[in-house]
Amino acid sequence: MYHYRQALVRMRQGESDRQINATGLMGRRTLGALRKQADEKGWLDPARSLPPDHELAAVLQPPKPTQLQAQSSLEPHRSLVEQWWSEGIDGTTIHA
Repeated sequence: MYHYRQALVRMRQGESDRQINATGLMGRRTLGALRKQADEKGWLDPARSLPPDHELAAVLQPPKPTQLQAQSSLEPHRSLVEQWWSEGIDGTTIHA
């Protein structure tokens, strides 16, 4: 949460996403998403105080990981490979 709060402080001081990224605080994509959220919520207004941590946490939940389904390049040949395997042909021979 500290990183988000620090990035918000820097944004309120007028630093660009590139400048904040150069410090290594967080990446530009994350900063862009944070700036968009902060602008919508009014967090970039220096006259207002920063929101409490629980409010930040509620809005800035980490994205849910997507489950990648990698497909084998041999999938189209599955039946042929299974046939060879059942005939006792070695895997290295099939690979060659």
